[in-house]
Amino acid sequence: MQCDIDGIVYLMLANTLIREICPTAVTIAEHVSGMPTLCRTVQDGGLGFDYRLSMFMPDMWIKLLKETPDEHWNMGHITQSLTNRRWKEKVVGYCESHD
Repeated sequence: MQCDIDGIVYLMLANTLIREICPTAVTIAEHVSGMPTLCRTVQDGGLGFDYRLSMFMPDMWIKLLKETPDEHWNMGHITQSLTNRRWKEKVVGYCESHD
């Protein structure tokens, strides 16, 4: 448990230092758990990242392309998947795969 807390405090301090050195810097978190405070300011108890990568998008596209013919794509599911995020949370949507 202490290692987890140490990592979180490190990221909070790193984002604080980045803002002090370069106030216009942008930080982006790549994290798959969907941690709620990832993109909240450090002052609000968050880790201080500006954006998070939307890790679900590439997986959704890979699965869709491999398993579903184009004519059977569910546009409602695609729309929901591409827009599903916390209110006011900035997200970087991307599609790529290392598989």
